Amino acid sequence: MKIIKPKRLKHGDVIGICAPASPPASAEKLNDGIKYIERCGFRIEVGKHLNRRHGYLAGTDKERAEDLNNLFADKNVKAIFAARGGYGTQRILPLLDYRMIKNNPKIVVGYSDITALHLALLEKVGLISFSGPMAAVEMSEGLKGEIEERFWDGLMLVKPPKPIIAKNISSTFKRGGKAEGRLLAGNLSLVAAMCGTKYFPRFKKFILMIEEIDEKPYRIDRMLEQLKLAGLFNTCAGVALGKFISCVPDKGKPSLTLQQVFKDQFGSYKFPVVFEVPYGHFKLSIPFPVGVKVKLDTRKNILEFLEAGVC
Repeated sequence: MKIIKPKRLKHGDVIGICAPASPPASAEKLNDGIKYIERCGFRIEVGKHLNRRHGYLAGTDKERAEDLNNLFADKNVKAIFAARGGYGTQRILPLLDYRMIKNNPKIVVGYSDITALHLALLEKVGLISFSGPMAAVEMSEGLKGEIEERFWDGLMLVKPPKPIIAKNISSTFKRGGKAEGRLLAGNLSLVAAMCGTKYFPRFKKFILMIEEIDEKPYRIDRMLEQLKLAGLFNTCAGVALGKFISCVPDKGKPSLTLQQVFKDQFGSYKFPVVFEVPYGHFKLSIPFPVGVKVKLDTRKNILEFLEAGVC
């Protein structure tokens, strides 16, 4: 697979905003996010159907796909930010014009349900994209501090992002070692739902980084079992586990702990595993490029980026 990097973002560039999945929670949040992006020195192009509603979707599949295709085709647009996640990105994957996208590669940013788009762009086009904050969610409150610096540097500077430091928890199962490979990352539910489809990247060697929110341990166990039965762990070089927020069993019901689930799922493999990477559904989640070469060192609890995500 030939990897394509989008061109770096420059001040004054046009950023397109669309909703591949669910609509913005409110017009106010979207407007606040747009104002933040403009304060950072960029111009905005909004997808024609961004304010449409179709149940839990931001318009029909055709409308959402049309917005994304149009923003890719627009020569003036240099980056595309998702308004929010939610549900529905998978539904538009067959409707995207991947040949056109390959001829017009550009920065794509989002996370959660947008994981499906990251994976599809990587497999169908070879395009590096970015797991990061969304226009009508985190950007509506304005990015700050290290996260803001990491985010814009990752889109504007042709150099590898700073390493990600994982929290060292000695009582947690951890497999020591080093590994290198391309980074496959995203929300576990979407990674599991995409695995086995023609839109899932087929790398011989990769580092898997996953996170989740509001899922019971048995459901996380089931999703990891899906990945294992699909053969994904056979070509996995290492695993970095992000935040698993509110992933607790119901009170009074028997359950494995998350640590037991992870030990059961990864314990028989030789690849290194590290926990508590600051990545997931929370404000201080580290933004990063998906598909770049990385090095995982679980003895030092570091995920090091070996290349930039833009050119």
